[in-house]
Amino acid sequence: MSVIRTSIARCAVPLLLAALGCGKNPQAQFQWRDSTTELIPNASKAVQKTIVDHFGTPDELVAWDKLPVHYSRVTGTLAEAGASAEQFRIAWDPGFAPAELPKNNQLLWLSGANAASQQNVVNVDAAGLVTLEAPPNIWAPGDRVAVNFGDRMQLGRVVYMKNCHHCHGVAGDGNGPTAKFLTPKPRDYRLGYFKFTSTNSMTIKPTRDDLRSVIKYGIPGTYMPSFLLMKDEEVTAVIEYVRWLAMRGEMEKRLDDELTADYSLASIDASVKKAKDSGEKGASKSQLLKQANDDLKQYLAEDYPTTVNDTAEMVAESWTSADDPANVVTPSVPRVADTAESRARGRMIYLSDKAKCYTCHGPHGRGDGAATEDFWPKPGSQEKYANRGLHDFWGNPLSPRDLTKGQYRGGRRPIDLFRRVHAGIKGTPMPAFGGTVLKDEDIWDVVNYVMSLPFEAQSPSKAPAKALATTAQVEQ
Repeated sequence: MSVIRTSIARCAVPLLLAALGCGKNPQAQFQWRDSTTELIPNASKAVQKTIVDHFGTPDELVAWDKLPVHYSRVTGTLAEAGASAEQFRIAWDPGFAPAELPKNNQLLWLSGANAASQQNVVNVDAAGLVTLEAPPNIWAPGDRVAVNFGDRMQLGRVVYMKNCHHCHGVAGDGNGPTAKFLTPKPRDYRLGYFKFTSTNSMTIKPTRDDLRSVIKYGIPGTYMPSFLLMKDEEVTAVIEYVRWLAMRGEMEKRLDDELTADYSLASIDASVKKAKDSGEKGASKSQLLKQANDDLKQYLAEDYPTTVNDTAEMVAESWTSADDPANVVTPSVPRVADTAESRARGRMIYLSDKAKCYTCHGPHGRGDGAATEDFWPKPGSQEKYANRGLHDFWGNPLSPRDLTKGQYRGGRRPIDLFRRVHAGIKGTPMPAFGGTVLKDEDIWDVVNYVMSLPFEAQSPSKAPAKALATTAQVEQ
């Protein structure tokens, strides 16, 4: 795979307004993860160089064709030769109309013998016949090409910096200038987790349609607004940019994870402390740092390139699988009729020890279950959070949804709620019930019950004695 570079001039986005008019825009910069800066200097430099080489900077983006990102609006596959050496026919990818091509086009070869080379386009007709300024060197049917390569990413960057960066940050770290004033915190894309997806529990990433839904309709109950009036072309572009930011962040995190155990400042300090605590005479910190740098030099020369390649393939595969229709949660049966009987069945499942929905959402669905009073361990650790209650994977306090308000952050359609119950909510303690605990018919009953809660007053006598006893214990 080649690395195809496309640069864009800094966008004319008003990042900062001076008190007496528009001041000079500060240069946008991607912030590094704490885990990157906490590596020993040479290891940190290696990770930073890798990320810059393969992703670039905010003002000069790098398109890495190993990643499943639609960098351009217009792509296609060479189909057959034309009447002259300068002509050939392209089978354009779905959603593209040749008549919409802008002027001054350049054709970039994405694969084949001409990969990474560009040629000027003289004309494109409605049937996909392309005339170049000069004949290509070598080409074959099946070669992939793009027109005006990188234009979608350029647009996505402009849209993101205008509408998104002030909350989500330039790097997608959820630490924009207004983030500290918001509750809940804006999403940090760099973990590769997105809460509200239509994909199954084994597929962590969202589909492009999932991101489109969040952008267009917002997330009720949060500061994420609706961008329903944004042009479709802009929405499509910013989706690709957000995906790209998430891949960049995940690559950095995975490389950090690979290096932290042996090449972090904390690991060296731990070795020094261990020797001191045991009373043994160990190497000094400077000696250990020198040894780590010597080992790192060999690792970077021999194993690191393979690590980078394997990590990129892992990240790419996880995003590619999300857009596989087979991984989208699709009910095996139509929605069960929303009747009093269905709601009653759903209520019994909700309050049962099989589903235990009441432990978090409360016996009456008010988000006040007993789980909100416990001290829970951090993911992958025996250490518990300092505060009671649930937390998401970003470390933010998390209140179970008050279902009586009828406010559903992942969408209020019945299919949206079905998917929340079936696949859980990624990056949160909300588990997946589909395929293991509950049948699809059961989930529909739960959906019907949950959607009735805002309209039906609940009395304590309707809850099972066991559930009420659990609540009473908590209140004591």
